[in-house]
Amino acid sequence: MAERCPWGTSGARRRLLSCAIMVILSFMAAGPVVLTEGIVFHVANRCPFPVWPASAPNTGHPVLAGGGFLVPPGKSRRVAAPATWNGRFWARTGCNFTANGMGAAAGCLTGDCEGRLACNGSVGAPPATLVEVSLHADPSKGSSYDVSLVDGYNLPVAVSAKPAGTGKCAIAGCAKDVNAVCPPELQVTASAAAGGGPKVVACKSACLAFGLDAFCCRGAYATPAACRGSVYSRLFKDACPAYYSYAYDTTAATATGCNAQEYVITFCPSRWGDEEHDGGRDAQM
Repeated sequence: MAERCPWGTSGARRRLLSCAIMVILSFMAAGPVVLTEGIVFHVANRCPFPVWPASAPNTGHPVLAGGGFLVPPGKSRRVAAPATWNGRFWARTGCNFTANGMGAAAGCLTGDCEGRLACNGSVGAPPATLVEVSLHADPSKGSSYDVSLVDGYNLPVAVSAKPAGTGKCAIAGCAKDVNAVCPPELQVTASAAAGGGPKVVACKSACLAFGLDAFCCRGAYATPAACRGSVYSRLFKDACPAYYSYAYDTTAATATGCNAQEYVITFCPSRWGDEEHDGGRDAQM
């Protein structure tokens, strides 16, 4: 508790300055300032088609923005989160939330959460590219995030702090479209528009496709020394070097020690959309 200031009539200005110094020193001695404000995520869509971003909290954390929403091409959505939120974001594609009564169920081609627009905390069906977030209110610890393809891929995504250049808090998108190089045994396909052949809409991980311990880094392979990836994880790593390609991928980029109050999550950050996303275009929807 700060020392009580000796208010009086003589030397008031000097006493006031002395008191102010004592108060500042007492707060400095109390330790680092803990952030109480919330965090804002700008979820942007630079794909030439609509996406339905979704989020799911870790246990004990609240659902953000209902857990899912639509973002048209070239638009973005502001999503507020508590300063200590933990959870994941992903994008859903090819969604139709109205069953047509002719055997077609409502839902999404990738990342679906039980056919609902608002996932309300439900985790999406893999394969889907995951942004994993861990926010900390204490600046001495900082927030962290990464991008994972451990369960597979559907869209490229980039994550950065706002304003740009805040430390090393950035994860780049992909150099290649994984769906374009996905081997047949990992492909998730859907009928193309206008009567075309099947289109690859997502790429499973080897763990998801085959369920083998060697691919899933479990059982006898549950250590970094025993689980060193596979030809499939190397395909993911070649296309998206900054992402986790399998559970013990030590070359993946994890943004740590981030103390920004705003972050930008951009789906299709380049090639399919604008080369540079502009946070100033973030729009409420």
